[in-house]
Amino acid sequence: MNVKLSYHWAVAALLTVFAGCSSDDITTGTETKPDAGKTEAGQVSFVAGNEGTRTSLNYDNGDFYWEAGDKIFVKDDENSFHASSNAVTETKVPHFKFMMPGKYTQNSYLVYYPGKNGNNNNVTIAKEQTQNEPDNTLHFGTSGDCGTGTATLQGGQYKFKLTHSAAYLCFKPSYDHPLTSTYVTKIEVTADKDIAGSYTLESNGKLTAKGTGSKTITLTPKSAGSSDGFKMKNSLSKTGCETGRMFMVIAPGTYELTVKFYVKDTHTNVSGVITKTFKQFNYGANDYYDIASALDITAAGKYYMWDAKQDYWYQHDSDQPKEVNVQGPNSPTSADADRWYNNKAKFPTAASYSAKSCPNINELYWYCLHGDPHWDNTTLWTEWGYLYTGGMWFKKAEVIAHDNNKANAAALKAASPDGKDRTHQTHYETPKHNENVKKKTPDNRKNYFFLPATGRYESGTLKDFRTMGFYWTSSTIPYFNERAYNLYFDAGKVTVSNLRDRNNGLELWTSK
Repeated sequence: MNVKLSYHWAVAALLTVFAGCSSDDITTGTETKPDAGKTEAGQVSFVAGNEGTRTSLNYDNGDFYWEAGDKIFVKDDENSFHASSNAVTETKVPHFKFMMPGKYTQNSYLVYYPGKNGNNNNVTIAKEQTQNEPDNTLHFGTSGDCGTGTATLQGGQYKFKLTHSAAYLCFKPSYDHPLTSTYVTKIEVTADKDIAGSYTLESNGKLTAKGTGSKTITLTPKSAGSSDGFKMKNSLSKTGCETGRMFMVIAPGTYELTVKFYVKDTHTNVSGVITKTFKQFNYGANDYYDIASALDITAAGKYYMWDAKQDYWYQHDSDQPKEVNVQGPNSPTSADADRWYNNKAKFPTAASYSAKSCPNINELYWYCLHGDPHWDNTTLWTEWGYLYTGGMWFKKAEVIAHDNNKANAAALKAASPDGKDRTHQTHYETPKHNENVKKKTPDNRKNYFFLPATGRYESGTLKDFRTMGFYWTSSTIPYFNERAYNLYFDAGKVTVSNLRDRNNGLELWTSK
């Protein structure tokens, strides 16, 4: 679930760049008296090369750079901290000469980089971090990036390379289906221990917490000219969506993490939270970790007349209305053999085309009466590239079977809960319904599955979208040849329905 990316994998590539630096910045030879430098009289040069050092990252090739505003701190011969008198003024600087006030006569000194919001050896890992633009790490310095390095006298200058003392999380949210107007608005990481707060950067490079910190860090993505966050852009294959990488700085340690991705669809104005949990893992200093960021969102399917060979809007996708009570042209007619319902199957003959894999009437009774339905208006699902909420959770067939002392899920197909086989036996009755519906997400979701409230099409008009769910079964009805059994639900009940004519456009589903 976590892929450890060693910080040191970039060193080899960076050494190549380092070798090309000018002699003014990189010198060789025996140790000599510290050079007071030519830029700041009475000050000593501390030169940072780019062999795997501070402070922003090019994730694709491993290059690191110093960034505008970066300063270093050093204790001089009098044991006094001094900040460099100059700071980096540009972005993506591969090497930089810091000028240090103070007295320096020794062969080596410890360099501290406490981040842009730190001083001396005092570090703050921020519990609120902001990233501007995807794949951008310029916020590292203000978020808590820090480190130490030993500066060694070489040719009149002190040369050093930082070893980072923080850990870094990398997120690249993705999804299996195209999304049109969905944005990641923030990422919230919560651990079982503090991961942010005030720290002392020790001489061994380790961070020591000062008082109580925060177990939660929130990363807010911001794009220029927009307050919506980072857009979930379609992948090159157009079969999925992804957004650029987002990075978070945390204190190193062994944690159990809960990661919440906050997303919003600006078209539907639907917002939601997708939560992932990660088992205990050691997030070491000076390392980067890819956090599994595939967002699990249910995708609604196509609508079909009962057991039609093709979907309701097959070859007429552009005519499909996507707003409630709007009628679209070119809805199926009896002259359209592919989109028209199966009118040849009579009880007890079951479906043979699109609905043949749907649950039968016996299974439907089990889901309805023993599926512990939960209406949920927070779980996200997608249709036509947009996000929506509203739907029902049901226990999985194997869980229902176990709870009711059945051998396996297949046993639910053979008979209804009362022992009757309604797929072949005629029963003139009013089908059952269940009004014991809980209004929340199930506590143990792994035992349940979710069905979106996608509504239905009637005479080309979309009805009951987001408020009701209609799903075909594979079973015909003994006393209504123009109808077929279907699952119906709304926020207050679940019904074994015999009311829908086969020419309605309902969703398909399979036994879960």
